[in-house]
Amino acid sequence: MCKSLYMKLRYYLKFLKNQPLYKILYRVLKKLFASIHARLKSVKATFFSTFISDKEFLESLNLPFKDIESFSQYLRKRKNPKFFLDFLDDTKSIEIIKNLFPESIGNVLSDADRICQHIFDLLGSGPAFLGEKIDWHKDFKVNWKWDLQYYSLIKTFNLDNYQDIKVPWELSRCQHFVTLGKAYLYSKDEKYAIEFVNQISHWIQSNPPKFGVNWVCTMDVAIRIVNWIWGFYFFKDSPSLSEDFLLKFFKSILDHGRHIMNNLENKISIPGNHYLSNLVGLVYLGILFPEFKESKEWRSYGINGLIQEMEKQTYPDGTYFEGSISYHRLATEIFLSSTLLILLDEFKTPLPSDIRISNILTETYLKRLEKMLDFVLYYTKPNGNVPHLGDADDGRLHILSNYGKRDEFDHRYLLCLGSVLFNRPDFKQNAGKIHEEAFWLIGNEGLSSFNSLSMKSEPLKSMAFPDGGYYIMRHGDLYMIVDCIAEDSKSPSGHKHNSRLSFEAFAFGTDFVVDPGTYIYIADSKWRNIFRSTEYHNTIQIDQYEQNEIDPLKLFWLGNQAKVRINKWESNDIYDFLDAEHGGYKRLPEPLTRRRQIFFSKSQKYWIIRDIIVPTKSKKLFRQTHSFNFILHFGQIEIIDNDLFSLSITAHDSNSNYLTFIPIKTNNLEKPRIENGWVSNKYGVKFQAPIVKYQKISTKPVEFLFLIYPHKNHKVIDTDEVSKMIPNFMKDENFEFF
Repeated sequence: MCKSLYMKLRYYLKFLKNQPLYKILYRVLKKLFASIHARLKSVKATFFSTFISDKEFLESLNLPFKDIESFSQYLRKRKNPKFFLDFLDDTKSIEIIKNLFPESIGNVLSDADRICQHIFDLLGSGPAFLGEKIDWHKDFKVNWKWDLQYYSLIKTFNLDNYQDIKVPWELSRCQHFVTLGKAYLYSKDEKYAIEFVNQISHWIQSNPPKFGVNWVCTMDVAIRIVNWIWGFYFFKDSPSLSEDFLLKFFKSILDHGRHIMNNLENKISIPGNHYLSNLVGLVYLGILFPEFKESKEWRSYGINGLIQEMEKQTYPDGTYFEGSISYHRLATEIFLSSTLLILLDEFKTPLPSDIRISNILTETYLKRLEKMLDFVLYYTKPNGNVPHLGDADDGRLHILSNYGKRDEFDHRYLLCLGSVLFNRPDFKQNAGKIHEEAFWLIGNEGLSSFNSLSMKSEPLKSMAFPDGGYYIMRHGDLYMIVDCIAEDSKSPSGHKHNSRLSFEAFAFGTDFVVDPGTYIYIADSKWRNIFRSTEYHNTIQIDQYEQNEIDPLKLFWLGNQAKVRINKWESNDIYDFLDAEHGGYKRLPEPLTRRRQIFFSKSQKYWIIRDIIVPTKSKKLFRQTHSFNFILHFGQIEIIDNDLFSLSITAHDSNSNYLTFIPIKTNNLEKPRIENGWVSNKYGVKFQAPIVKYQKISTKPVEFLFLIYPHKNHKVIDTDEVSKMIPNFMKDENFEFF
């Protein structure tokens, strides 16, 4: 029996066992009618062309045109509406780029030449030549091609092979069009415009409306059209854009807008980042293509939807509700790009220095957007990189700089945009500089506003984001983020991992303790479930159980048993103290409560971590023997000392920065096991890295107590020194834990 059939059978048997008959019948009938409806639509679309005719196109326009030729002539003279690029002075802007981003022009031209050669590096593929004609329906990583069939009949994944539908989707997002456009701006070489025209023409021919893998996911349809629009504004004055091409292009614009409106991803119980992407697509279309009668509806629906979703999908403290740092970046990018375009359209001029006032966007919306940037400010590490909590698939709305060597870990360009939008010197200070990604959205005028902001020199302090469940301890070049993500019934679980009470630790420019990342989604269910498992996070695992249930067939579902309770959070200039617990193990045959306390001494620069596991219903002995693993994941480091219990590590590229782990209580503690594990720092890529496990097997309530000591110049820490580093309330045996 094939793997997928076996897993489906298990799933359905479990479903049938736990559901009443009326629910089973309802679900069966719903699936049956949906299948019949899709197949009837497929038959109709197969026999009648889905391409828009000239007559239908003319009828869709607001302005009266007697024929297609008059519309084409109109397009040539079209000067409005304005776009971000319209307010760039080409000569001045190129000089700014040469001065501020000296490597950019050379990199852009090199990247654009590779794009013209059809060489792409997507989702961990490495540089790959896609042929003289790009196959837009293929996962070129494993040479799998989807048939050209009606979009709603296409299966998005198959557990029996390693196909990844994200590969053709990612390619068809066309985020490389900005790089082609910039190369054209810098060089005025028509070969880049010709490549733009050829790729879009070939894409339209190869992907008839409603047919093929690239119409399946509305999120990707919307992101594609945003990037087509960016490309169009770079190339709109090129002689290579013939009238025939412009007509073809505008017809496809209309197809994309209608497809988004007819396939909005808000039908599921909890819409997430997919629906946000639908909305930003409608905002771009509605504002920038007012020629269509439907544009007003697109614009209104998109803007109102974003305002509503800002309140639904973000918490009051500004954190994004999907429990992922990477998706927080994507959501923030969507909101910022949309907001700046809306304001640009509202003012019809270059963005002024104070652009916060709006007649369209509510004050609540803008305040929440500013809060989202506050979170970016605090989760960014001292070296400018970010933690990897939750899923990460390299997802972006648009890539406006560094396409070939994009830095997936640096989100500070968002702070640049926020500094101008909200007049925030601290955003500017911690952005470090103007980032090119931001420059293309704020232009020369926005750059002047950025430069006029004063620099705020106050260092960032520790900060709690209790609504989202992130606790950040920082002082100087020491940084720790602790995952206390809320199990919210109003938030989707698909991009969360089993990482409750896990942490990342950074010191002296080095990522020592890391979250292993994501690696893959649907292409390999085994690795998908490994990377989101409890074992693959810096936390405690009990008896090989998961904190939250994982269904191996549901790759974007996670149980919600590990609800976190914060017992105490205290932060001052001397220390931070976090005391939290979760109930993920209360569902075991013998219910257990798992608790973690973290003390951060800012004055002496170290952490104490204490973990306690007790029976939930008493403080007595366990009814059975349990195994407990204190798990640590490291990145590219070297373990240089490993005595009976202590562990010292250093970075591969450093001989002077160290992090030492010292168990303070070793009763019943086994010597640490060092195993080969994996870390993924971008989608589709994984590399070997060590996992360290401290184990206790016990019939009594268990306590782990560790010193985490970052230090310069390797040295041995005296045992007497360690005892002095423990705060009195953590040494007091009568301290009220439970």
